[in-house]
Amino acid sequence: MACVQCEDGGVSSPQQSEPPHTVSHTGDPAPDRSPAPDPEVFRVDPLTLAAVALLLFGASFPVAGAPLLFWWVLAIPAFAAYWVLRVRTTVDGRGLVARRPFTTTTVAWSDVAGITFPRFGFGKAALAGGGSVPLPGVTVDDLPRLSAASGGAVPDPTPPTSEPETESEPDAGRSAEQ
Repeated sequence: MACVQCEDGGVSSPQQSEPPHTVSHTGDPAPDRSPAPDPEVFRVDPLTLAAVALLLFGASFPVAGAPLLFWWVLAIPAFAAYWVLRVRTTVDGRGLVARRPFTTTTVAWSDVAGITFPRFGFGKAALAGGGSVPLPGVTVDDLPRLSAASGGAVPDPTPPTSEPETESEPDAGRSAEQ
């Protein structure tokens, strides 16, 4: 192995040395910050835009027949498309952000008393201080994703999957038949 003579008289190896963890002119190294998990976004199904396209098609007939009288009808499919593209609920370990057509509400998990689901429609976050916040895009089927994204703040109600039972004695069934 070849050795190299250093300026100060020491000997170093040709391999790279490991850099020091701290340097005298810098402060302590930055604390280990693990990247936070990505937030989960719950949206209205994008296939709903196909229904908006059909609504636009149907609205075009009165507008084509009397444009000065029915021009305003085109605002209905435009607002419906705006609603589908805008509304969503973003969930992470700190809380949730409910984005509605004209407002955005941010709620920390400490302020949430529970999640309720009406018979039809999207869920609602019941607040500890009273009231509720609609959660656009969140349905009962999304509870496992919601639980994972919340970091356990919302418990997952689905039962754990169990492994199929295996027979411990394969000859036990044969002796009963005989």
